[in-house]
Amino acid sequence: MKEEILNELIECIGDDYTPEQSSFLLILIDDAAEEVARVMYPYGFETDFEMEKAKQNAMKRYKSKIRKIAQYYYDKQGKEGVVSFSESGTSVSYETSGTPLSLLRGIIPVAKIV
Repeated sequence: MKEEILNELIECIGDDYTPEQSSFLLILIDDAAEEVARVMYPYGFETDFEMEKAKQNAMKRYKSKIRKIAQYYYDKQGKEGVVSFSESGTSVSYETSGTPLSLLRGIIPVAKIV
């Protein structure tokens, strides 16, 4: 599943992509999957195995959201933590310094009875 998301992300990046970026893109995908998993399972994980299983579930269920989050952070390289900036007469603003809530909208949390 991760390779599928990687290929879609490479397609979205287009001509800017170089093969040397693959490991960086996989890190972005992994981070995005973890973020989606933490929204899906807001009560956390007891083990690393549970986290990995949750990330796999997130990739199956929210593949396009994970790709969009990874692409967001790819596009925002060098501007981590920035909410707005101006450069050469161009102003750019972001919804938040982290992952925008609009990208996380629609993720349904899972709860279990203990």
